[in-house]
Amino acid sequence: MPVLAAKSHEGRISAGDSLLEAAAAHDTGRVKARLAHFAAAHRALSKAQQALDAAESTLSARRERVAERDVDQDDCIDRVASALIGDGLPRVNPFKALSASSPTTLKSLGYAAEAKALAALTARARKRKDLSTRTLATLTAAEKAAKAVTAALAAVEPAKRKSDGARTRRDALVQPWETSFASLKRGARAAEDEGSVGLFAALFESTAAPKKPAKKKPATPVG
Repeated sequence: MPVLAAKSHEGRISAGDSLLEAAAAHDTGRVKARLAHFAAAHRALSKAQQALDAAESTLSARRERVAERDVDQDDCIDRVASALIGDGLPRVNPFKALSASSPTTLKSLGYAAEAKALAALTARARKRKDLSTRTLATLTAAEKAAKAVTAALAAVEPAKRKSDGARTRRDALVQPWETSFASLKRGARAAEDEGSVGLFAALFESTAAPKKPAKKKPATPVG
């Protein structure tokens, strides 16, 4: 059965690679121009897809880094709370005099909001004159953690813009690929009538994904 143009990006790349590999092993003289046009469109799409894959990988890594830095930030919030309790602040909510948020509420905020609130809390805490050396050390660590989250977040936006741009460029190449694929398919059919027997099958039918074997029905129990 003739192969239809793939409808997924991965499918297009796979189908195009298979088609060009098959073309290299056959006489494609009667579709030379169409094949060259498709090959160019396929190279462009493949290159754009690779660029998008790389951009998405970078974006994913930077988002993961934000999440990792937030884990450190949450840990610092717990350490600050514990240190403040040790300095005599209320056990139920040691942040009551320093923030509108309890430790639990603070940790539930979004990354940026949490970093901002934590920075504000440490600034207020440093104005107290009754803090221990241990508490001051935890405040320093918390300030560093909040800055690390903010820095990690700042690196996400440019990576996202690059990913979005790469996706736009990739998507713009889909239609030329589809058009050249359809043109080559039509040319291969015509070439069959002109004597290139088997060309269409070689280029298109052989690139079809193998069908999954039909599931066997369970045998009917005897007795």
